[in-house]
This record gives sequence, structure tokens and C-alpha cells, in this order.
Amino acid sequence: MRSIPLLPIAPRPYPDELISSWQARVACRYGCTPAEIELWLGHGDRPSMFASFELCDFRPDPLVIRLWARTARLKIADVEAMMLSRQVRSIDWYVSDHSQRGICSDCLDEDVSAGRDHYLRREWAHVEAAACGKHRRLLQDFCDRCFARGRFRFECSEEGARLVCGDCSTVVSGGQNKIEGGADLDFLLMLTAAVDAAIEGRKGSVALNEITAVIETLWSRSQANGKPFIAWLDLKLPFGRLPVFTARGNPVAGLSLPWRAATFVAAAQLLDLAQARRWLGPPPPFLRQAFADRKRNPLPQAIETLDADKILETAPKLKLRSDVEYQRLAEQILASHDWKAISETRGRLRDRKLGRLMNQALNSEAGKSEALRPAAP
Repeated sequence: MRSIPLLPIAPRPYPDELISSWQARVACRYGCTPAEIELWLGHGDRPSMFASFELCDFRPDPLVIRLWARTARLKIADVEAMMLSRQVRSIDWYVSDHSQRGICSDCLDEDVSAGRDHYLRREWAHVEAAACGKHRRLLQDFCDRCFARGRFRFECSEEGARLVCGDCSTVVSGGQNKIEGGADLDFLLMLTAAVDAAIEGRKGSVALNEITAVIETLWSRSQANGKPFIAWLDLKLPFGRLPVFTARGNPVAGLSLPWRAATFVAAAQLLDLAQARRWLGPPPPFLRQAFADRKRNPLPQAIETLDADKILETAPKLKLRSDVEYQRLAEQILASHDWKAISETRGRLRDRKLGRLMNQALNSEAGKSEALRPAAP
């Protein structure tokens, strides 16, 4: 039997740490990567466990787990207990791309104060994680100095392993740049807890398939410029281009941190999670209708990234009016004072306001049609 070389310095994993975080802390002590450690351990002839989130954190190769445990002089069972597949949450509800996760810099400052290495918490990989309840601050996915996103890596110093920016090598620290939270943060933390309860199937929580149906609805294409329904909501949406929506597994897991947070806030408004309508008001009628249609006609379990043809096949069927009616409604909008007030604005704000005018006009016509419809005998 081949002997396994022992590492002279191998820090112990923390109870709530990701396997990949622990391995990166070990490797940075030797100025190398976890993949190079595996090569040194004789695992170079097999696919690296760092090729995917599943092979690294969720369901690693048992042989690799044994190699890491033995070289670090740990019990194999202790390392196996860190596997996320041992948790209730399925792989679809983790953010597999580490560059899209957020971190709490106050938690990292707390590590330094306690004489610990920086380390990455498991809960930061949860799809709904957007804020730290302990320190009451939003998670961040960017460097405070150079604003590079998702580029964090471990580097060893005299104090231990520290998380630094991969672009400018600045150590991540909360410092004095606190993100103060009030009522909005209270709502976000309540929402996170509600989604977490649904994902883990705790008693009294909303059904997880309801949340999934809402997410599919929000990111399905509307017939207004082909944009997804979420783009038309009067919410604080992230700046920049809309991300590509993929309905393979859990689509929200592939979104960036700001867009995941916006998606769950929009879902909360529709399902009234965490008393969302008290903060945001009721959802628009067009979204309620689209959600009802989606529940009646759910998406297939696994499909590719939606292109224009597939979107039209799965989009809710709307009751279209004649071209003459649409022209009349458009002329009414252009003649209104509301249109004159927004005609000078640009960008997403203009689109949202125009969307509200369109919805108001359509709903007004629908109400007139209902009033003129003869009563049933």
C-alpha cells in the first residue's frame, strides 16, 4: 500500500465551512492551488475535483476525500461530514459558480479578531443568501478598492489565510464601510428565512414548487419587446444588461447576486412572502395572470437556454385585440399628460413607466368590456 505524504501544516476545517474553502486555506500555506496538492498526492491521473461544484463541495470523490483527510491527519468521517450532499438542501439550490456568491466582510473581520483564518461559510453558497443576519449588512461580491467582481482568492500572510481581491490583492475587510440596514434589510432577512424554510421543507413554509413556478414566470419572456416579466416590475432592479435565463435545474442559481436578490423580492411580492405586499404593494395584474398560466402549464424538467422560438411556445397565451383597438389605445396614451411627463426620460425608468401606462390602458379597456357584457341568464 502506497504511503500518503503528510503536510507539516494543515489547518483544521471550521464547522460551517465549505470543503473548497478549507482546501484553499491549506494550499495557500504552500503557495499553490488545491489542484496542485492533489497532483502531489498522486491524483493527477483522474479528473480534478475542482472541475465542478458537485465534485468539489457537494458530492466529492470518496478517494479524494480520503487523500485529503490522511495528508492533513484528519479523520475521514470528519471531512466526509462537510459534504453538502449530507444536507437537506438539494444541489439545485446552491450557487455553483463561486464568483457569483456574496461574502460578509464583517464575518471575515470577526475571524481576524478571534485569531482565525478567513473562511467561506456554507450559507453564502445558498441561492437566497443576500444579507448577513448576524452583522445586519448586505453580502458583497465585489472589491471595495477596485470594484472587481467575483475575484476573491486566499493568500497566506503571517496572520494566516486571508481572502483577497484577485485583481488588486487587497485584503477583504469591512472597516468603516458599513452598509446600514433599516426596514428594507429587515424585510430581506425575513424573506431569506422564508425561502430557506421552503427549500428545506420545514413545516408551515410555502411549497417549494410555488417558488419555482414564480421564478419561471418572472424570467419567461413577455410580449413587450421580448423582455422577461421581471423587467417590467416597479422594483429596484440591478443596473446593466438582463442576464440570460436558463431553465435547467434551478434557473436562479445561475444569476448574479444582485439579480438573485431582485428575483426573490419579486417572487415574495407575488406570493406575499414575509409580508412583502406590506412593503411593496400588490403585484401587477399582468404578473398574476402570467403566474396562473405558468402553474397550469409548467415548464419541462430540463430544457436548454430559451431562444425566441422556444419562448413563444412556452409563453402565456394572451387574449389579443384587433390592430385598430391597439392603435386607439396607443393614441390615447400619446395624448395623455402622463406620457408628456415621461417622454423626456430615458432608459429603464422610462420603460417601466411606459409599461404602467400600457397596463392601465389595457386594464381600463378590460373593465369596460366586463361592464358591457350581458349578464348570464
